[in-house]
Amino acid sequence: MKKSKKVKQLEDSAPHDDYHEKENRVYVFNNVLFNFNMYVNADSADEACEKFDQCGFANREQWKIMVELGQQPCRGPDGE
Repeated sequence: MKKSKKVKQLEDSAPHDDYHEKENRVYVFNNVLFNFNMYVNADSADEACEKFDQCGFANREQWKIMVELGQQPCRGPDGE
């Protein structure tokens, strides 16, 4: 499967330690035209794209791919 430029950028920005490599992530496919989100659990961006492709959605250019990071900020800058 050929990786799109967005998926490649996403993988390059993700942490590459052993913990995060084995962690299952939540990928969000956002349809920018209709503001519709589809959530996919996958071990890698490739697996998430394979699952997305199995859905058979048309107009792939209308979709953006986002990923949940392992360490999400949970509070504001003051820790409140």
